Amino acid sequence: MLILKIWLLFNFQFNTIKNRLHEATVLNKSVIIVLVVVLSVLTIIPSFHLPIAKASNETASIQTADDSINQAFTNVLAAEKAGGNVTQLLARLNDAGTLLAEANNTYQTGNLDNVTSEADNARLIANQVSSDAIGIRNSSIIQSQNNLILTVVFSVISSVTFIVVMFLIWRRFKRGFTRKLLASKPTVVENAA
Repeated sequence: MLILKIWLLFNFQFNTIKNRLHEATVLNKSVIIVLVVVLSVLTIIPSFHLPIAKASNETASIQTADDSINQAFTNVLAAEKAGGNVTQLLARLNDAGTLLAEANNTYQTGNLDNVTSEADNARLIANQVSSDAIGIRNSSIIQSQNNLILTVVFSVISSVTFIVVMFLIWRRFKRGFTRKLLASKPTVVENAA
């Protein structure tokens, strides 16, 4: 009898566990389906977010390079206005513009692999051109100031020399003229009247 009670109790427990497992299996299947869907969505979202984040990084690189090229162009223009030779700077600035255009084209086609490196190379070249242009502008300004000072000093010395030479020549001719005038005898002219 005790064995029967144990067996019934075990059977009841087994049936209860079996029913709960069956309910849990149905519930687990629903939970597993929902869980798979949620995980799939969470896996897909970062893959969409990554190109957007990478694209914004690429856009920032392109914009920074563009700003650097514009600043370099402004500095090269100032160096040229100061009288500096900017031929080589313009060639290097053209190279930076070409790299930026390639980065832009690569970005537009959707290939984001080389955009940052091309934009960074363009930015580095533009920054170097900008600093070289500032140096050329400063040296051209100093050279122009030196030329102006030299021209003013030469003009003053030339003017003073010219005045002194002209004074000496005048004095010599004046002395000679005075001697001739004093050496000449007055002649009396008869009046034929």
